[in-house]
Formats: sequence, structure tokens, C-alpha cells
Amino acid sequence: MNLKILNWGYKNIRGVNNLNISVEKELNIPHKINLIMMPNGYGKTTTQTLLRAVFDGSAVDWDYDKVTGFKPPNSHDLIGEFRVTLLIDSSIYVVNLKLDYSDGKAYYQTSRVGDVGGLENGHKLPSVLKSAFTTEFVKRFVFDGELAKEIIGSQSLEAERTIRYLYQLNRLGDMRQRITAIVNEKQSNMEKTSAKTEVGLTRLKSEKEAILKTLANLNKEKTQLENEKEEKQARLNNVVKEISEHIKSDHTLREQAEKLEQERINVGNAIVEKSQSILNDLRNPFQLSSTIADKLTSLSSKMQKLKLPRTMSRQFFEDLADNDNCVCGRPIGLVEKTYILNKSEEFLAEDQIGVINAIKTSIKGRVFTEDLKGEIEALNSLIVKRNQVKSDWDRLQNKRADAGDIELQNLELERNELEVQIDRATERLRVLTTKDKFEKEHLNFQENIPLCDEKFAKIEEKIAEATETVTLVKNSKKFKKILTDIEKATINKLKERIRDETNEKLSKIIQAELIEVEEIKGYLKLAGKSGASEGQSLAIAYSFLGSMFETSSHDLPFIVDSPAGSLDLSVRRQVSKTIPHLFDQLIVFITSGEREAFTDYFYRIEDEVQFLTICKENGETHCIEGKETFATFQGEEEEEENVIKN
Repeated sequence: MNLKILNWGYKNIRGVNNLNISVEKELNIPHKINLIMMPNGYGKTTTQTLLRAVFDGSAVDWDYDKVTGFKPPNSHDLIGEFRVTLLIDSSIYVVNLKLDYSDGKAYYQTSRVGDVGGLENGHKLPSVLKSAFTTEFVKRFVFDGELAKEIIGSQSLEAERTIRYLYQLNRLGDMRQRITAIVNEKQSNMEKTSAKTEVGLTRLKSEKEAILKTLANLNKEKTQLENEKEEKQARLNNVVKEISEHIKSDHTLREQAEKLEQERINVGNAIVEKSQSILNDLRNPFQLSSTIADKLTSLSSKMQKLKLPRTMSRQFFEDLADNDNCVCGRPIGLVEKTYILNKSEEFLAEDQIGVINAIKTSIKGRVFTEDLKGEIEALNSLIVKRNQVKSDWDRLQNKRADAGDIELQNLELERNELEVQIDRATERLRVLTTKDKFEKEHLNFQENIPLCDEKFAKIEEKIAEATETVTLVKNSKKFKKILTDIEKATINKLKERIRDETNEKLSKIIQAELIEVEEIKGYLKLAGKSGASEGQSLAIAYSFLGSMFETSSHDLPFIVDSPAGSLDLSVRRQVSKTIPHLFDQLIVFITSGEREAFTDYFYRIEDEVQFLTICKENGETHCIEGKETFATFQGEEEEEENVIKN
């Protein structure tokens, strides 16, 4: 998986307020190295927290105090927003993290650029990414400085845990657990032998009762969710109506509002009609492509030349061969019978004749048309028009809200919350009721009604038939041992390789003192040392993480705040030379006080580096690109130190 950050933006966020930051070098191609001058108090910690939340989806669990903690002190706006554009395996995704300061809740919107429909509610990154990006894993590349201490802490399992996360060795443990679950299920469902009939039946009946109870609970939840969704939808319809009435109450906006409402209805009806027309066209293979049409035309031409009699079939000749005399009166001997049966193979069976003639009739005379392409283009145009109508409506609403309509603002917040609640209920109902084969593979019977129905049907069958599971149990033990051996061998080889590569990097970064990793246990055990200074811990952490990411299947950005704060000047120089080669995308937040020694190397390779400086002027936050501003900028804390010295 290849993931890069293209840009991010803040709206009404503490420290930065409103700002957009781009790390794109060209369209959809990011700079490899990005140094961002961001003084203390301008939102560095906030940025890292929000970036982690974009990746791990954890913001929905934030409490009231954490959400409202992002609100700027003097802001009257009740919504904050943090938006990130990602490049994931050549596809662009936009993740929008909304912060509702009035209710103290956070929610996500996601869009895959190129898809029709814009932002969808929910954290909807690719499933392979979401399953790997746990809160702990994300800290490995949106780097938490505290992690450096834990990696070499003798009571910590952080180093080995990091390797397991990055190379997904935890999946082997999941497989062992799944094998155990399968064996247990089989043993429960197939435990009836001549010696254990009553025991097996009793156990199966108990399981049947448990499944029935689960099924009843799922159906009860389904009913509750349907009622809740119906109530929320009814309220949402009223809120939308009230919003419309508020806008229309402004006589300067009424005519536009009524016109837009009618356009929305007309476009919606047109989209439904056009979608149905396209579905109908899709049933005609001559509409799909010229290649398919040409092949069908060729097939029709060949079928016209075949010997396909309408009144004579293979069965006629097979019956004739069983008679003593032919229909012409001549006797049928062995030679004649063999000849008739051989020739009968040139004819079709009765049921085949009907199918072939139907196909011939169906495709005869048809030609390829591009009507479907035109229909799809028309549908896309309607969807674009629907989005434009929505944008126009939002502008009317914003005009009314800007005029001081507090009730309209409250209605808008309620509408957003209702939409989120309806979306959650819809998603849960989908999980409860989906019959899609692929989706059901990722669910269990305790969360899906069709799966529970299937399990109940199977258990009823197995009440009367149970078989020994000795072979299954024996093979499962062998398989689990193989997985365990693979896991042990893999982790040991990874530890050895990563240890050697970490030591190689350390020898270049820290030259004044010999520091080596002797062994990777749960932590990094240093040779001849029980610990390391804070600066040395950072250097060790960079070397360790860089060694892991180099050969990982995950190609991820590395985002770090104050990478050189506690390093002495010589180590800073070595770190700055090494760290750009460890990661394919490097984003560094730095203060003016940390520039010394650390930035020397980056100035020498300035063509490969994007220098950004975040500053404030008249209360507004700005992002200035360029080495000159970056190199001369002084943060407030450094200016104060210079005043004191002078």
C-alpha cells in the first residue's frame, strides 16, 4: 500500500484558525521533503493529533472536552474543520473531520475524487488501510516523541509490537484464533456418534436455543432501528422544510428559493427516470460495446449457415434406429442403424433447437449504437446539475445565516446531526440485513440476520447427523503449529535484519560514542548500556523506524514534530543527513530555535526540499513558501531570548 499526503487545511481550529498547506510539487505528486516552520502555540501538537485522527478514525469517540478544546478562544463559529487530501495507491481521497463545538462531537466525511456524489458521511478509507491503521500503529509514522523512550525502555514491548504491526504478523495470531473457532463450531455442530447420541443431541439443541435467542435479538434491534430511522427521517424532513421557510421568509431570497426547490425536484425526477432507462439499456448487449456487437453479429451469421432444421431433431433419428424398418420401407440392419446414429450427431436435441432459434431471432438485424454512452453522459450532467442546485441552495442558506438568523443556524446543526444519525442507523441496518455474499464473509451470525438464519437452518440439519471431528482437530493442531513456527521464524529474522540496519544507521548518526543495539526483545536492548539520553533515544528511534519502513509493504509518510529539539549539534547534523533517506515522504514541523545545525544539510539540497513558514499577521495565519523566509524567521520565544541577552 502506497500512501502520501498532498495537502491539508484548517477552518476555525485553535492555534492556526484558518489555513491551507500544500505539499504538492506537481499535480498529485508530493514533495519528498517538507520543512515547515511552525512556532510554538501555532498548532503543531493540534496538527499531529488531527492527522492521527484522520488515519485511525478515532475522533468519533472523542469526548466533549476534547472536541471543544480545538475551538479558538474568541471564535463564535460552532463548527471546526480539518481536511486532508491523500494519494492512496494512485487514487485520491479527501477526508474531512468536522468538529461540532456546540454538541462536543466529531464526525467524518470522505470523498474519493472522481466518484460522483462528493463527500459521504463516515470514515470511508479503503478497508485494507482501515484494518491496519489502529491508533497504536498510526503513532509509528505520525511520530510520537514519547514512543522513542518506550522503544528502549526495559519494561516495554514497544519495539517488537511495532514490528508486528508494520509487517502485520498479528494476522497470523488472528488466523490461529479463527482455526480454533472453526474447530469449536464443527465440534458443536457435528458431535453425534453411536456412543454419544444423547450427549451430541443435547449439546446441539442448546446451541440451537442460543441461535434462536440471537436471532430474536437481531430482529428486535432491526425493528428498533427502522423505527428510529423513520422518526429521524420525519424530523429531518420537517427541519429541511423549516430551513426552506426561513430562507423564503426573506423576500429578497424567496423567488430564488422557490425556483431552486422546483429545480431540485425536477432534477431528482429526471435522475430517477434516466437511471431506469440506463438499467434497461444495460440488458441489451448491443449497447455495451462495439466489440460485443461485432462478435454477436458474427455469431448470428455463422448460425444462419448451420444445419438447424426446425422440425427434425437428434431424438427423431435415435428413435428411428430402434425400428426394424425405415420410414421409406427398407429394412434397418446393423450397418444402417450404426450409420443413422452417427449421422444423428449432426443434429441438435429438441430443447437445444428451441434455444438456438431464440438466440438467432434475438440478435438478427441488431446493430451497435452509442445510445448508452449518451444516456450515461446525460445522467452525469444531471448529477452535476443536482450538485450545483445544492451549492446554490447552500449559498442562499449562508446568506440568511449571515444576516443573523440564529434559528436557521441551529436548524442546520440539527440537520447535520440527524443526517449523521440516519446514516449510522442505515449502516447498522445494512449490516443486520445484507445478503451480499462478499459482505457476509466479513460478518458473523451474531450481527447479521441472514447469516443467523443460515446458521439456524444448518443446526437443525445437524441435530439428526453428527460425525466425528478427530481428523479436523488433528489437522487444525498441525496447521496452528505451522503458523506459530512461521511467526517465530519471521519475527526472529526481522529482528536480526532490523537490528543490523539500525546499527548501521546509528554509526553514521552518532559518531562521538559507540551505541549499538545488541538485541531486539520486546524493546531495543543496547550493548553495554542500560539506557540512553533523550537525544540518543530520538536518534535510535529514527534509525529503528527507518530500518523497518524500508522493506515494509506499507509505503507511508513520516510526520514528526521537533525532530532535533533535544539533540546536540553534531547529532543534529547527522540526523538531518540520514532521515531524508529513510522515508519516501518526510514532513517535519520545526521551530526557529531548532534550525541550528539541523537545517544545514537541507539548505544544501534545497532543490529537493519545500520550505514553508507559518506566520501570523493582523490575526490571520499565513503559509509562505521559500527558503529565504524560512531561514530568517524568528519565533516569538527566540525574539524574547534575544531581547533579554541584549
